[in-house]
Amino acid sequence: MARPARGHEFVEAAITQAAQAKTISELRMAQALLLPLTCGLSLDDTSVALGLSKSWTLRLRKRFGRIQRGQEQPKTKKGLRNRAHMTLEEEAAILAPYLEQAKQGGVIVVPPLKAKLETAVGRSLALSTVYAMLHRHGWRKLAPDKQHPQSDPVAQEAWKKLPDAIAQAREAFDRPAPLRLMFQDEARFGRISHTRYGWCPKPFRPLTHAMVTPEYTYAYAAVSPADGVLDTLILPSVNGDCMQIFVDEIGTRHGEDNVLMVVDGAGWHRNQELRLPRNLQLLFLPPYAPERNPVEHLWDDVRETSFHNRVFDSIESLEAHLEQALADFEKSPKRTRGITGWPWIINALST
Repeated sequence: MARPARGHEFVEAAITQAAQAKTISELRMAQALLLPLTCGLSLDDTSVALGLSKSWTLRLRKRFGRIQRGQEQPKTKKGLRNRAHMTLEEEAAILAPYLEQAKQGGVIVVPPLKAKLETAVGRSLALSTVYAMLHRHGWRKLAPDKQHPQSDPVAQEAWKKLPDAIAQAREAFDRPAPLRLMFQDEARFGRISHTRYGWCPKPFRPLTHAMVTPEYTYAYAAVSPADGVLDTLILPSVNGDCMQIFVDEIGTRHGEDNVLMVVDGAGWHRNQELRLPRNLQLLFLPPYAPERNPVEHLWDDVRETSFHNRVFDSIESLEAHLEQALADFEKSPKRTRGITGWPWIINALST
């Protein structure tokens, strides 16, 4: 026969703690006492209800009693965690000199930061402690966006006020039709392989083929950030003739829309011989502003997921692989919109 639970004298204190608990640990400790004494649950049933083992449930119950008798002090949080070497404010002060450097794309190397922390706390620390601190303060490791040294941030911010340009474009078309805003770009793909890190169990090291063969093909893409519709073509070069093929194709695919296509200042975009379809107009990005074109992020994703650590026997096999990678994107508008549907673009379309 199971021994009856003890601790009736602490029921009121447990009820109060359960009502005012700020952490799951405080709540479970109170429930470990209340469930058997007020609900008649056995130790087995109490442990199931708490999602804990029987030994841990019993330990919580005994610990609550010791705290109520004054035999043990409740654990307190130091900057939201136990066993902290520094408060959150002290950690922020350590990170402050690195903040501006990180915003400008500077490389923050962990070992020097680790040495500075060890000096501050007077003991050695694991690298994981530094990573946990960076994560705790909202830092993350990611590739920076690219910015040309001659770019003009003021002009770029002014250009982002798209509603004016959209309104002018609506008036310029000679027929009434829904307006589709598209961003366009080209990317080169070649047989020069790119080796990247990969996961592998110890003690093995991944082995991948590599080659440097200067053969290239070019992908043209235009994306509608509002709905994720993507149109692509693979063409042999970047020039006025290929751009003519692409704008004709876009005009045909979206024949029921008026298309406002955002492009950069490449020479083949400004070609005087370029004949635009009736339902298509160009809007030029500011000079040296690739970071304002969401298609750049599509290229990054295609290269990351489909081209790293790969080699191709011929340019034809590369084009076949590129065609499949682009087709997968065209069939996934939700995925495409997640990459290209930047807030300032969506806001401009809804204004």
